[in-house]
Amino acid sequence: MMNALAAPRVTPELIEVLSAHAKASEAARQLAPESVQAMRDAGLLRALVPKSYGGLELEFRDAARLIRDCMAGCSAAGWVLMVSAGHDWMVGSYPHAIQDEVWAAGPDQVTPGSLAPGGTLVPTDGGWKMTGRWSFNSGAAHGTWFILGAVDQSGDKPRLLHTLVPRADLELDDNWRVLGLCGTGSVDATATDLFVPEHRTIDSRALFGGRSEWAERHPSNIYKIPIFSGLSSILASAMLGIAENGLEAAKALIVGQKDRYTGRPKADRPGLHMRLAQAKAELQCAEHLLNDNFDLLDVMADGGATIPLRAQAKFQATYSAELSRRDVDRLISATGSRSAFDDSPLQKAFRDLTMASKHETINFDSACQAYGRTLLGLDLGGFPV
Repeated sequence: MMNALAAPRVTPELIEVLSAHAKASEAARQLAPESVQAMRDAGLLRALVPKSYGGLELEFRDAARLIRDCMAGCSAAGWVLMVSAGHDWMVGSYPHAIQDEVWAAGPDQVTPGSLAPGGTLVPTDGGWKMTGRWSFNSGAAHGTWFILGAVDQSGDKPRLLHTLVPRADLELDDNWRVLGLCGTGSVDATATDLFVPEHRTIDSRALFGGRSEWAERHPSNIYKIPIFSGLSSILASAMLGIAENGLEAAKALIVGQKDRYTGRPKADRPGLHMRLAQAKAELQCAEHLLNDNFDLLDVMADGGATIPLRAQAKFQATYSAELSRRDVDRLISATGSRSAFDDSPLQKAFRDLTMASKHETINFDSACQAYGRTLLGLDLGGFPV
C-alpha cells in the first residue's frame, strides 16, 4: 500500500505490467484484475481522491500526466483511470455523509458511472425511488460506487440529480461489444425502484458549476472548477496518450520495411516524411492546447470560472482531442495495408481514438458552437459548458 503523501509515478515496471495484460483485457472486454491492482499499488487510483480521505487531491495537470503516461502500457487501463479519477473528484462535492460512506473502504477504489440522465427519480420518504439504465460505465466490474444521472420530474420543471449507488444495488449487463476501448468493460448498469437516500444525491447545477457547499472541507480549490472544464481536459489527455502510441506504431511500420514493387526502403518516401512531420506537429499542438487549458483551470480554481472561460476550456480540450483523432486517422491511411491487421498497434490506436471521440463531453460540434457564440458576445444557446 502506497503512503498517502507519496507522489505516484508511472514507472517502467508499471508499464510492463499493464502491457503484459493489455491483450487479455481486450479479449475479455474488461480490464484485467492484475492491471487494476498494479495501478492501485502504484497509488494512481487515489490521484483525485480528497486528501481528507487519504487521497492525493492532485492538480489536474498532474493527474492528466499520470493518465497520459499509462496509455503507453494499456489504453484501457489509462481510460478506466481517467474515468475513475474524474468521478473521485466529483465525489468530493457530494454531501459529507456519502463522502464518508464512499471512502470508508479507503482511497484506492475504482469509481465508474454515467453522467447522462439514464434514470428517473420518484420522491419517497427519506430519499428517492430510482429506475433506469445507464451506459458506458467504464471499469464497472471493478467498481465500488457508481455515479449515475437521473431526472426528478415531480416539480414544475424536470431536475437533474446525480446519485451515488453501491455496486451491490445494481445489475450489470454484459453488453460491451464495441469498436474500440474494448478492454474498458464499459457495460450498462440497471436498477428498478431502487431506494436512494437523500444524502446520496446532489443537484447537478451545483455539481457541474463547481458551487457545492460540501466541497469546502477540502483544502484544494480544484472543487471550484466546473465539471465539463475538468473532465474534458483529462479526457483529451487520455486521447493524446493514445495518439502518441499511434505515432510510435506508425514509425515502427515504416522503419526497416521495403516497397514491394521498387524494393526501396519505405523510410525514403517523401510522402511518409510529410505525414510524420504533420502528425508530430499536430500532437505538439494538442499538447500546447492542453497545457493552456490547465492554466485556465487554475484561473477557475481561483474563482474565475466565467461562462466565456468555461466555453474556451471545453473547446480547447475538444479541439485537442480532435487533433489526436485526426492524427492517427492520417497515419493509418499513410502506412499501408499492414496497419489494418488486428495485431497492429496503429490499428488499435485508430479504433480506440474513434471510440473515445464519441464521448459527449468532447462533442466537437457543440463545443465549437458554444465557444463561437461567446466570441460574438452571445449566450451559449443551450450548449453545456
